[in-house]
Amino acid sequence: MFTDRRAASLASRRERQPWPKDKVFKILSLDGGGIKGIYSAQFLARCEEELAAGRPLSSYFDMIAGTSTGGIIALGLAMGYSTSEILDFYIKDGRKIFPPLPSTRIGRWRRFLSWLFRPHLDHAELEKALKRRLGNRPLGEASTRVVIPAFMVPKTEIAVFKTDHHSDFKNDYKTPAWEVARSTSAAPTYLKGHEHEPSGRIFIDGGVWANNPVMVALVDVLSAYDISPEQIDILSIGTGNPPFELRARAATGGAISWREAIKAAMFLTTDNATAQAKLLLGPDRCLRFEPGGDTGTIEMDDYDRAIPALPPLADTHFNVSRDLVARFFAEVVLPRERHFSQ
Repeated sequence: MFTDRRAASLASRRERQPWPKDKVFKILSLDGGGIKGIYSAQFLARCEEELAAGRPLSSYFDMIAGTSTGGIIALGLAMGYSTSEILDFYIKDGRKIFPPLPSTRIGRWRRFLSWLFRPHLDHAELEKALKRRLGNRPLGEASTRVVIPAFMVPKTEIAVFKTDHHSDFKNDYKTPAWEVARSTSAAPTYLKGHEHEPSGRIFIDGGVWANNPVMVALVDVLSAYDISPEQIDILSIGTGNPPFELRARAATGGAISWREAIKAAMFLTTDNATAQAKLLLGPDRCLRFEPGGDTGTIEMDDYDRAIPALPPLADTHFNVSRDLVARFFAEVVLPRERHFSQ
């Protein structure tokens, strides 16, 4: 699972594998966002139900990228689970992972005080759910190429878990899929980081640097394949990124004031990733959906707002854009490379 990512970086450009000049490379990119991932799951459920012609949804994408809750969905799809099973994870396991918020003033104060010293949520509930559903199946069993961002401490390094779709990707395919899911979804302050005891390293949510993984996937494709940007088509699904204002006092203040800037930075990286992808590919080659308005303000641990509000919104967005989304389901993709897994 652990490799010294920075030390293992290539000293030269990666050898690019051939890709048919007349074939589109289709990417499904899924943002982080905690329980708000049910929006993505419901949108994909409609795709599978109405456009996939009875086939697994993963058979229509050459690569699936996901961060945090999006990483859990990406792994579920790539490991052969249906969208109905993924929705079941959010509805049933989600209630245990994201328990009800306190309703009384005293309860809210106790929650606030406890959050000063420990994570908001019990990581054990997430781990139990992931182990029960994914077992010990390794990442190498994924039917399609997978790219999952994470982050490592105490020596800070980014980490991107990948299937063995290139001969340079020699390690991650052996990692149990549940550990990849746990690593990418360990949101700071919400969940305890995922510890890798042999190395002493701790994995943290990939949303720290790539909550929207679209550019992570795009760079991987362009570096691993002899392919032009014009051949790439992306379906990108977010979980809500409302406009965020940074007060002037925060921008000119000290460390405490700059806490707001950290939140602003995470919102900006999500928007910027989409903008960069559209600049590289053209706006028509990156189709993006996400909650907006009041639903975009739902917090990532607010099960009681997310469950009733987000699935109907996903249905509405799918109904309006069904014809645009249909292009991703015109034909199934070729099997992925397996350089080490069999």
